[in-house]
Amino acid sequence: MRRVGELRDAVYIHKLSLNALVGPDRWNRVTPQKLLMSMKMVTDFRESSATDDLKYSLDYAKISSDITEFVTTRDHLSLRELGKSVVDYSISKYEGIEALELEVNCPTSHIRCGSVDVIVSSNPHVDDIIVISDLKLLTLVGIFNFERLTKQFVNFNISFSLLKGYKMLSIKSIIDNVISSVENAEFKTVEALVEEVARVVTSDDYFQANKSVEVKIKVLKLNALMETQGVGVSCIRSLNDLCGKGAQVNKVKFNFGGNLPIMQEQRIGETECYTAMLAVGSNSGDRFKNIVECINLLKDDIKVDVIQVSSLFETKPMYFEDQKRFFNGVIEIRTQHDPLELLKLCKRIEYEDMKRVKLIENGPRCIDLDIVMMKKSDGQHVLWNSDELVIPHSRMLERTFVLEPLCELVAFSEVHPITGEFLHDRLKELYETGNNEQLLQKLVPLPQANFKSITDCRFLTFETAYERDAITGTLIRQTTSNTQIMGILNVTPDSFSDGSSDYRNVKYHVDKVKKMVEEALTFQKFVIIDVGGCSTRPGALQIDLQEELTRVIPVIRNIRECSELPQDRIVLSVDTYRSEVAKAAIEAGVDMVNDISGGRLDANMFKVIAANPNIAYVLSHIRGDISNMMNMVEYGDEVSSIAVEEFICGRRDSLVGTELVRNVAREIAESFLKAMTAGVKRWQIILDPGIGFGKTGKQNVEIIKHIPVLKNYSCVKDNRFVSFSNLPVLLGPSRKKFIGTIIQESDAEKRDVVIGAVAASCVGYGVDIFRVHDVSNSSRIIKLADALYRS
Repeated sequence: MRRVGELRDAVYIHKLSLNALVGPDRWNRVTPQKLLMSMKMVTDFRESSATDDLKYSLDYAKISSDITEFVTTRDHLSLRELGKSVVDYSISKYEGIEALELEVNCPTSHIRCGSVDVIVSSNPHVDDIIVISDLKLLTLVGIFNFERLTKQFVNFNISFSLLKGYKMLSIKSIIDNVISSVENAEFKTVEALVEEVARVVTSDDYFQANKSVEVKIKVLKLNALMETQGVGVSCIRSLNDLCGKGAQVNKVKFNFGGNLPIMQEQRIGETECYTAMLAVGSNSGDRFKNIVECINLLKDDIKVDVIQVSSLFETKPMYFEDQKRFFNGVIEIRTQHDPLELLKLCKRIEYEDMKRVKLIENGPRCIDLDIVMMKKSDGQHVLWNSDELVIPHSRMLERTFVLEPLCELVAFSEVHPITGEFLHDRLKELYETGNNEQLLQKLVPLPQANFKSITDCRFLTFETAYERDAITGTLIRQTTSNTQIMGILNVTPDSFSDGSSDYRNVKYHVDKVKKMVEEALTFQKFVIIDVGGCSTRPGALQIDLQEELTRVIPVIRNIRECSELPQDRIVLSVDTYRSEVAKAAIEAGVDMVNDISGGRLDANMFKVIAANPNIAYVLSHIRGDISNMMNMVEYGDEVSSIAVEEFICGRRDSLVGTELVRNVAREIAESFLKAMTAGVKRWQIILDPGIGFGKTGKQNVEIIKHIPVLKNYSCVKDNRFVSFSNLPVLLGPSRKKFIGTIIQESDAEKRDVVIGAVAASCVGYGVDIFRVHDVSNSSRIIKLADALYRS
């Protein structure tokens, strides 16, 4: 056996590109990450040199191929565990390797640093090395007054040895602790800064147990001298070195408004295309009308495209509380205006077009339009700090009425460009404070019962809150508002359970509505009456357009004109998949369109809904059409074969056992995107997973159980983020065949005896609107279920 110390030959593999699981990535997702692996293999290739024959050396091509297969077919808990496995594998497999030094580089370990590296040696007496490179932070550091006013970038490189026998170490925790300490403190010298970081690093349990282990830290101030790319210092410290008292470190609260560097290169010309998020609010006059008008004024600008609009929320005022409650939302636009031009447009809309009068700071206003965030076409954030404009908005992270609607539109990977915080995580932190003033009411606009104009509105309100799961400890969004009831009025001779020979008798239907309304309003604030003129049971023969209009429009008109009905508490809905019926019904007085096809059976439906922003729209799931839907009940798990990322409660590791509801949700998301593209507003949308439409009885039951999954579903497809957060869910299982199969009852009407069990379960699972034939008993049961589950 040759002694390793006598060998002077080595074979190298430099930066072999791999994809492997090595623990959570920068977004805290357990997903394969791109790695670069380098190997120094100590060997003796003198015979290969003499004979010019590769068989006496190491075949780096074969080794690279073998290592790639070894790494990519196994899961690894960490970079270090991967490195150790590769070292052991290589030493045992290749006789020619007498010693091995391996370096693994991972550029996606943490959002705030350039890379994390681990260096592992086959020598049992040589400890491993951890290297954290290009950790870029913002802090106050310097002795001059101007350095005390503005945070500046500092760049850290941190390295330390990891003892062979020590198994557990969280590099992410070390980095997070350094970020938290440095960005919430101020320093006069980089010497004090670098030693403070050494103290933070060595506070980890690993260094507490190994006080002599040294950490090497280098810091550069990147903007200190214009003539350089950086100036700084480095130090080597162990916990033993730091046992004395360090320099006094002042902790500071980061005020975003005053500490953003102005990036000169971001002052782009007119040809640059930006994406911007605008916060919109109103608390004087007709608040809904003001917001609609503001959106239309943005659309009128030749350099602005409105991409989508968030839900609409009613919120308590902040800062100056003695004023009317606000309506708030977020508008996503694409624009060729640079930041200052966009600011001028927002101010013109506020003060010139909409005649805003500003009497006091944070006081009442007819419209408030602020730039929250802005990105260039390459995805780079715009950072702007001047007397007239600050981007990102200086107070965005303290306001749920900004973050809640913003998080409906941006993916879970979106971070604040200065603090590095995930926006969705920050929103949860605000709710965790338990401050009830942060809670919002989701609004679904409805026309006034007297139909004075398109923007005179009533509202259905829905509320949710984050509650901690008792088992997992995860914060989960739960429904807290009372359940709405929708009574079914079929104006048909052939509906599966309540078709009537009196279907043309308008008075018969109005009397039926009077009874439903009287029974429901004893327990409900509103009652929704859903008028349908065309049976949509699977396989039903479809009547023509004129016949449907003849059936439903007179009934709708007479209900609306009936003085004996409390019109302000009745929400009138039309059950149709035809756009012309929907349009006529809106003109006749309905507040809601219940479309069982989700726009799939009539391409003009979304145009009709978009033209009426105060009309609610039930976007339902179906496959095929009425004639063939029950031939399309196979739901596989197609995620692996299509370009889509799916999330439940913001997590990708909670998808097992949810294949059916995710298939349904994914297909609803496709219709949702088409609706948004056509100009439908998010605030109009109510979701319906389509119980009985293209589903078997077993699948119907599974969907009901998985309503919480549907409500917390989101996905990214074709670079577009779709979130079902805050979208109310309607469910209509009443008298459906699957209930009869379970209780062995073939008579549909007799299934009402058990509808209470279904209704109560739906309330428990978070359904917002329950569609039912038996309004009398169901309204009582829902009232009780709300008290049990939501009080």
